[in-house]
Amino acid sequence: MFNQSQQQRERSARVRGWIVYLLYKGRPQPLPLTSLWKMLDRHNMPLTRRRLAEEIDYLRSLRLLGVFPSDADKEISVVDQAKYTQRYADCESDQEMGTVLMARLTAAGINFQDGISNHEGITRVE
Repeated sequence: MFNQSQQQRERSARVRGWIVYLLYKGRPQPLPLTSLWKMLDRHNMPLTRRRLAEEIDYLRSLRLLGVFPSDADKEISVVDQAKYTQRYADCESDQEMGTVLMARLTAAGINFQDGISNHEGITRVE
């Protein structure tokens, strides 16, 4: 029997797995977080904007994905990625944020989806 916190952890693991899977399917193109949010909703994984940012930040901290503004022309630092993710969570829309935040899978994320590596707390979608 699952208790409330176990159910929440299981749901978070599934959501994270779907995020990695959707980015994997879209590669090498990055996806706007807004599009990713809509895709998750279509796969019966509804989230708030803040909750999506929390899951993106978790996957980013594991180095499975990276985030960057759509107008970036060079790699951005880990600190700047965290700041952009926090700003995304605090804004109501991309228009309020002033840019579109994009996500792309890293080599570690591809290896995870290919089953080469494993991460606790993420359920791999096949």
